[in-house]
Amino acid sequence: MSGNSIFRTVCILALITVLSGREALADRLDVIQKRGTLIVGVKSDYPPFGMLDADGRLIGFEADLAAALANRLGFDLRLVAVTSTNRLQKLEEGAVDVVIATLGDTPQRRQIATLIEPSYYASGAAVVAPPQARLSSWADLRGKKVCATQGAYFNRPMAERFLLDLQVFNGTRDTRLALRDGRCVAWLYDDTGIVGVLNDPEWASYQTPLPSMMVSPWAIAIAASERGLRLERAISDAVADWHRSGWLIATERRWGIEPSQFLADLHELWSRVRPNGTPVCVRLADGGWPAECRNKLLLTSTDVGGLHRIGLLVKERTGFDLTLFYDAYDRNLFLSGIGMTLRLMAGSIIGSLLLGCLGALVAESGVPWVGGLVRLTAALGRMTPPLLLIYLVFFGLGHIVVSRFGWTFDGSVIAILCLSVYTGCAIVFALLEACAILKDREPGFSLSWRTLPQALRLASAAVVASLVNVVKATGMASAIAVPELISASTAIVAEQGNAAVMMNVLLIVYFLLVMGVVQLFGHFERRLFPHDLP
Repeated sequence: MSGNSIFRTVCILALITVLSGREALADRLDVIQKRGTLIVGVKSDYPPFGMLDADGRLIGFEADLAAALANRLGFDLRLVAVTSTNRLQKLEEGAVDVVIATLGDTPQRRQIATLIEPSYYASGAAVVAPPQARLSSWADLRGKKVCATQGAYFNRPMAERFLLDLQVFNGTRDTRLALRDGRCVAWLYDDTGIVGVLNDPEWASYQTPLPSMMVSPWAIAIAASERGLRLERAISDAVADWHRSGWLIATERRWGIEPSQFLADLHELWSRVRPNGTPVCVRLADGGWPAECRNKLLLTSTDVGGLHRIGLLVKERTGFDLTLFYDAYDRNLFLSGIGMTLRLMAGSIIGSLLLGCLGALVAESGVPWVGGLVRLTAALGRMTPPLLLIYLVFFGLGHIVVSRFGWTFDGSVIAILCLSVYTGCAIVFALLEACAILKDREPGFSLSWRTLPQALRLASAAVVASLVNVVKATGMASAIAVPELISASTAIVAEQGNAAVMMNVLLIVYFLLVMGVVQLFGHFERRLFPHDLP
């Protein structure tokens, strides 16, 4: 490439960067007006607040709020299904303009998004449990396995307060299946969401034996960059009017939701007038609401000290959230994730080598039908995606075993088994190919425990490559709530919203783990096979 071409390329890239920066700084309301459509993220797995009807359309209490908001602002409406895990991420990425998705208003979330005041609903943490759980207090759950859904605001504080052994799943469907199969004694969930669950005939025998804890208001969320701009004020005014008019209470009633004391209290507050006839909740000269009409304020670096203050200062001035370095809970969660990943790595590597070597030995045992069966099984195992295999064993075979025999197996054991089977099948073929080469070199060669090292030496490159792949595949265990690195990182991102920082940290850690495995096997190879084969 010539010097002029390089210069033009640099200029184009610089222009794109400038234009992108300008777009990012633009008032979101201008973007929405130009588009003519308001994009709102709501849940599809949280009846009756957000769910799919028979035609696959998003409906529910929060879908009605989105429709009312779009109508008030004069826009068409497009609903996008979001989850507890990705709702703030989609907002940060600009995939949605607004999130109305059972989002609890917490100081941590106020750091990563603009949460609209006043709140439109509230919920607390409760548990669903079968009658045989015999729970009389939250202390009864101490040290026991409790299923939870990724992204819930109360997961962390409830785990800390009551020493719960949380088994965190990506969605409510998987969480419900795990509770049904007896993989945990109870399901930690929003008390508002539990109402919809218990209305299902399949769950009629389940109970909510404990009082709700940590009642938290729900807030409509928009991007952090919109704080103080027109979109925030427009939505805030809408919610305030909904409280004044009692429209939220009427919408709650229309969806058959148990009357909320929270809505009753806020209706009374926002419709209250002073002796002179003026409303209590009117905007002040600075555009904000009176203190008595507000939720708790945004946590900033001035509110804390020590490492936490330094971390928040860095975030406020640079945008980098170094939560791992100042937040003990996040740090311990991440270190625990590393420990579980190392356990999965060690178990999967050992299991893969054992199954691979045993499979190759049996395939070369001299019994044709046995050898053919092993080759067919290995081919099927190698072609089956490991994630699918994990799901089939955990939710499919696991359900049968639990329902018939009452046996349950730890998710990490199932993950190790499935990953070992998948990688072991690949090692079987690598050893069989090495055996075929050795037979050409040495007529009369047969694979046995004595000659296995020769085959391993010849197949070492393929074997090591397979074992490196299984190290990277350990992250799939997060799908069945095994608290490994990806699960821990996702939990931190869901709570803190620092996706960019955590993904880079995750990339570095996995790079170090893979390099460590490569170096370890290189060392063993040099010690076990000091000389090349003749």
